[in-house]
Amino acid sequence: MVAWPALINVPSAGRTDIGGWPSNVSDTARGDAPLTGGAGATVTVAIACYNQGRFLADAIASILGQHRPADAIILVDDGSTDDTNAVALAHPGVAYLQQPNAGLSAARNAALAVARTSHILFLDADDRLWPGALAHALACFAARPDIAFAYGGYRNVALDLTPIAVCPPVSKPDAFVAMLHDNFIGMHGTVLYDVAKLRGIGGFDTRLPSCEDYDVYLKLARHHPIACYPHIGADYRRHGASMSASAARMSRIARQVLKRQIDSGLTAEQQTAARAGLAFNRRHYSYQLIGMIRRQPTALPRLVWAGLREDRCFAFRLIRAAASALRRLPR
Repeated sequence: MVAWPALINVPSAGRTDIGGWPSNVSDTARGDAPLTGGAGATVTVAIACYNQGRFLADAIASILGQHRPADAIILVDDGSTDDTNAVALAHPGVAYLQQPNAGLSAARNAALAVARTSHILFLDADDRLWPGALAHALACFAARPDIAFAYGGYRNVALDLTPIAVCPPVSKPDAFVAMLHDNFIGMHGTVLYDVAKLRGIGGFDTRLPSCEDYDVYLKLARHHPIACYPHIGADYRRHGASMSASAARMSRIARQVLKRQIDSGLTAEQQTAARAGLAFNRRHYSYQLIGMIRRQPTALPRLVWAGLREDRCFAFRLIRAAASALRRLPR
């Protein structure tokens, strides 16, 4: 069910001040940007939520705190059994859509289907936008109206929003070739899409249980330019329940996404980049597992077996990492 006016306007009086921004970060880096984005540009921010009601108020507050206000906010409740409904109803300016649990891609597609704006950003329920995210992303569209999406950097934070690390945005001259090698965007919550172009590729692939954002990036970057804004766009909350915590599944599906691109026909340069991407993916996953072994030595048999299943070079990498660790021991 969804009930809303033709376009939900978020009044500037309804914006809230969001705490937690580093005091040593400049106003520009924090997002104190002019209101830009081109004449007539409108923005929806969509939140897909499945049993993350405890984080939802933070996510909504970060949208209301934008210096360039969102024109519409859509919350898709993907069959939650927690207090998501109650949190949504406490925010009357948010369009609330309920559906049986169908997964993240289906929830995002539901928001895309009803969005009535020219641009859309998808924020996970456990993450937060920085105040200038929409303004900075729209500035990219004002400068290059032909881009499919704009993205920025992000900050990793703990469950309680304690900062972990800032990840500045990376800009590549040939974005599609670079993305075949590695998903350098990092956080989906910083990405603002052209609605028409995203609909043009059919939205998010509901057959993919994860890496659906990587799949969309590749499809769009193959046929359209993209742009990077040189600012931090969002906080990426890292915790055990986050989807990215499942390293084995993410690695496997990322390789599936890359193989689709290879099978669809690539130039020689693109083929080389994609095959390098497959190797990079396996190597990256192996070193993730080795890091887990260091932190959880009691899980050694399970983690080693997982590595051997996914990467034929895992034993070599593990032995090399162990030898390096032994060399660093005090004599």
